[in-house]
Amino acid sequence: MIGAAGVAAEWLRRPAWVWVAGAATVLLASVLLLLVPAGWRHTRWRRRGLVTALASLALAMALAHWQLSAIELRWPEQRQRRVDAASERLAGDLHAAFHRAERLAEAAAVIRVGDRERAFRALGRLLPSGGPEMSVVILDSAGLPWAWAGRHRLAPSVSGDFTGSRATGYYVELEARRHTAERGTAVVGVLIWAHPAVPDRASSLAELFRRRTEVGLTVYPPNTAPDSADVYDYAEPTSAGPRLLFSVRPVPPEQGAAKELAYERGSRFVTWLVLVVVALGLSAATRPLERLALLAALVWLPIRGPIGPALGLQPLFSPATFFRPLLGPLSGSAGVLALAGILLTIGGVWLWRIQLPRRWPGIAVGCLLLLVSPYLISSLGRGITPPADGVPIGLWLSWQLALTVSAAALIVPTAALFRGSANEPESRRWWHIGLGVAIALAAAVIGVVVWSPRGGWPDWYTFLWTPALLLVTLPAPRWAAITGIALVAGSSSALVTWGAELAGRVQVARRDVARLGNEPDPLAVPLLERFGEDVRGAVAPETASEMYALWRGSSLDSQRYPAHLALWSAQGVLVDELVLDSLDLPQSLLSTMVRTLPADASVRVAQVLRVPGVHYILMARIDTGDVMTAAVGPRSELVPPGRVGRLLDPGSEQTPLYRLTLSPPVERNVSVPPPRWQREGWSVRNEYPLELPGGRRIVHVAINLRGPFPLFVRGVLVVVLDAAVLGLLWFMAELISGVRVRAPRWRSLSRSFRIQLAVTLGAFFLLPAIGFTAWSFARLGEEVERSRDLLITQTLRDAVLTSAGLVRGGNPAPDDRLRELSRRIDADLGLYLGGQLAGTSTQVLEDLGVMPQLMDADAYTALTIGGELEVTREGSIPALAERVGYRVVQPGSPTDIGVLATPQLADDTSLGVRQLDLALILLLTTLAGVTAALLGAQRVSRALSRPVAELRRSALALGRGQPMP
Repeated sequence: MIGAAGVAAEWLRRPAWVWVAGAATVLLASVLLLLVPAGWRHTRWRRRGLVTALASLALAMALAHWQLSAIELRWPEQRQRRVDAASERLAGDLHAAFHRAERLAEAAAVIRVGDRERAFRALGRLLPSGGPEMSVVILDSAGLPWAWAGRHRLAPSVSGDFTGSRATGYYVELEARRHTAERGTAVVGVLIWAHPAVPDRASSLAELFRRRTEVGLTVYPPNTAPDSADVYDYAEPTSAGPRLLFSVRPVPPEQGAAKELAYERGSRFVTWLVLVVVALGLSAATRPLERLALLAALVWLPIRGPIGPALGLQPLFSPATFFRPLLGPLSGSAGVLALAGILLTIGGVWLWRIQLPRRWPGIAVGCLLLLVSPYLISSLGRGITPPADGVPIGLWLSWQLALTVSAAALIVPTAALFRGSANEPESRRWWHIGLGVAIALAAAVIGVVVWSPRGGWPDWYTFLWTPALLLVTLPAPRWAAITGIALVAGSSSALVTWGAELAGRVQVARRDVARLGNEPDPLAVPLLERFGEDVRGAVAPETASEMYALWRGSSLDSQRYPAHLALWSAQGVLVDELVLDSLDLPQSLLSTMVRTLPADASVRVAQVLRVPGVHYILMARIDTGDVMTAAVGPRSELVPPGRVGRLLDPGSEQTPLYRLTLSPPVERNVSVPPPRWQREGWSVRNEYPLELPGGRRIVHVAINLRGPFPLFVRGVLVVVLDAAVLGLLWFMAELISGVRVRAPRWRSLSRSFRIQLAVTLGAFFLLPAIGFTAWSFARLGEEVERSRDLLITQTLRDAVLTSAGLVRGGNPAPDDRLRELSRRIDADLGLYLGGQLAGTSTQVLEDLGVMPQLMDADAYTALTIGGELEVTREGSIPALAERVGYRVVQPGSPTDIGVLATPQLADDTSLGVRQLDLALILLLTTLAGVTAALLGAQRVSRALSRPVAELRRSALALGRGQPMP
């Protein structure tokens, strides 16, 4: 088993046939040792299961390595095999989508035109819940939408064949039409393909097909596909012969991507099978040393092989989030450190149980471990590397628990060395445990207070933990020792993790400020030049949507550069623009740069110093003679996203790690102190002077520490979690040591007066608390949603009041008028007439589906049938976390009603923080209530059982003829 784990770890590190042969050798040896002597039928199930798991492991390694070798050595053959298999499946998927569209169109065509609200509900029930995205609409005899369901990415049209396709630069849809009895038309659309820039393309047939087969699809409108043998023409038979709907070319993965995917799948199977082998080995082992050896092999697995992605725990086993060369490979990641700490803690519990005699060498070793422990934990804490975009709570807990078990790995063996032999009377005193815990908690509070952004804690602070460590390692009852060690180790680890996270936030803020001022960005120029070549090699963009399609997925976008895209004529006249972020680049400046671009220059990158730092402007001359500009600014919190940028990239709106503010220009003679990080109460601050156009400015940096109460709640819960984890580890260690666990007497426990009383008191406390918290959660969410919707409603009211009839139906050029109104109220707008999109202030929102062609069906029925004046609904793209407000601006019949709509970002980062705080407070109060219920039940049961015990003693004395007690 140890050999199997070893060869599997080496195969995960670097796949080779020699490790597959090693797995086969281990399997053969296990068969000879476990099965041959007694035979399969007479072998215990554990051994049979172990042999089966080893065989599965060897087979999985062999198959995975064969696939990797085939991809590496015979890639053209493997590529063609994938294409052939995908083509066979593609024909079936397209045919199934075609028939689903036909059936849906036929079902929609029989809906009678009468009750409009009932028709909306009927169409909603007809839409399938799975498969590629579908939409359906019933058009009246005039070609106007009458009822619909689903998302409509393309404007519905009454003209067209019974079966056809439509394509734009962003979508390809398969359509089916059927005539209704009232001379209307039912139109069904199936989303075949969506551009990679579309936020929610995952429901297209091409994306679903790629996830199932690893083969992507490039879809071409009829008669536009290249002449290639790989192109598959999809046609449907008609009376006049087959009619081409669209063409599809399978796009297999690149060799490197295919090999990476094959390794990922193979490593997942191999890793889980190794865990199964180790688990079966632990159950089959008979001696503690054998089990400890198996656990050591389990620690060896992540040291040698990358098992993080296979287990879905990449941050836990990644050196990018934790690395400290102090312990060599054992501190290469938080996961490895945690496993090593667990192994040593289990070994320490085993030593604690065997009760070694108390000798002076052991006491000396224990004292040395006590002195080393605080410095070791503090040093390991410096290996924590918080991500630049924030620390998720799961990652924070993984760091803290890794440090906790590492501390326990030193404290538990020390307690075992101090305990003494079994011949010595076991101590029943635990007052020193309470004193040690009190000292540790006081030291943690002092650590929170004295922490400084310049160096963390003073040198003298580490000595405060030594008395607490000494007191909790002195002989004490088992549960007292477990509790004391857990609380001391957990509080110290939580404090170190808290300090490391704050130090990481300070470091991220420092890097942000370093990008400001006249400091150049070494990556911006080469990335812009590469993007310029991509623009020159692509089809010349003509609109903001096409510019966004080029920008999306570029290296600049992946590096999260704030950007402004624009299209200019050769004379410097603005044709179209897309403001993704708020850059300090006036239109006149860009126009001048475009006009002065030499006629023979195709790509040029200019550098200008603006506020708050250096900006880079790419000017690329395209085939039409126009010039496309792509301007990027410093990657800083001082550059906020624009309206469109917030809608298209809601991930940028997250809880900030720090706050940056820029002061107005200050006089030259004003003295500015040098930058110096300092703590002011529950915040960390600094000030940096910057030389910018218009004069010197000051950047103020502030990091919020959240205050004492949230920190107290989180600290208590983390320490309680540490106690539970250490208690579980102690229990596992006793099982590994060979302790037999007695089965609980459930019937006796259920009849226990103490248990019944504790359950009653606990329920009496918990049920109201849970109900109140659920109500508080709902109320908090409703209040935030109501305030957000109120802001959206007020925006629409301002638009209506200031529009002066600009957005009423029948006005010419609604897009231009909406664009003017959008700039006036600083919000994106869309106008719906009769439920159909008539114009938008930003074309890219229409092209990407943020503003669908038909408005939300529920909102439409509420405004037209329900008589509402304004409503707010969830946006059409859940991934964008948006809400859309609708307001009637032109009353009339359902086919003439004019509705103004505005999408707003609905994700409130403060709501998540407040809900988490509320949940943690609930959890803390619940734990306190349960503890109080148990303690109260114990005291009450003892008090109530005292008369019964006295009566029993009196009866026994009377029966024996003894004096009454």
